[in-house]
Amino acid sequence: MATTTREPNQPKKKLPLFPLISLLSFTSIFFLLSQFRNTSSSSSSIKAFSSIHNFQIDHRRGSCDYSDGIWIYDESRVSRYDSSCKEIFKGWNCVRGNKANGVEVAKWRWKPNGCSDLDQFDPLRFLQTHTHTSIGFVGDSLNRNMFVSLFCTLRSSISDGQVKKWRPAGADRGFTFLTYNLTIAYHRTNLLARYDGRLVRMVVP
Repeated sequence: MATTTREPNQPKKKLPLFPLISLLSFTSIFFLLSQFRNTSSSSSSIKAFSSIHNFQIDHRRGSCDYSDGIWIYDESRVSRYDSSCKEIFKGWNCVRGNKANGVEVAKWRWKPNGCSDLDQFDPLRFLQTHTHTSIGFVGDSLNRNMFVSLFCTLRSSISDGQVKKWRPAGADRGFTFLTYNLTIAYHRTNLLARYDGRLVRMVVP
């Protein structure tokens, strides 16, 4: 008669709790620190934005929308740069192209409705605020005009020898303001969206 023998029941092995608790604690601390960092970063960005532009909001009228306003003609307004800026495309240089209203265009300024007037752009303050920064303009001629306008405005506030023209990787042209280590660059692309039937697929250059 065959017999079978059973081994006595062995106690189940318990997983050590210390590594598990340590892992959970580390994860919790990491999560809390990341949330604190994001909050601090957002707060710092808002403060920096406010200090740069010095926007004055009329709290009696609630939030202020600077995109809602009208263009007004200001005879006293002075252009931040003139037609001698070499980066202005020849076909878009209204003054040198003898356009009838070439000079008058620069005298129009934006006036928000129900808000304080926008402060004049301060190129030197912009350079000091955006040290060790890279700014890129991507798009067609509209973006190129914005790029050229910013460059000419900043260029007019510094002396010769403080700007280096070069071609950053992936860009058509760029300039570095050496004293402030600020680089602005332009990359031309006609379309940022590709149409494929009914599907619109975004393409990042």
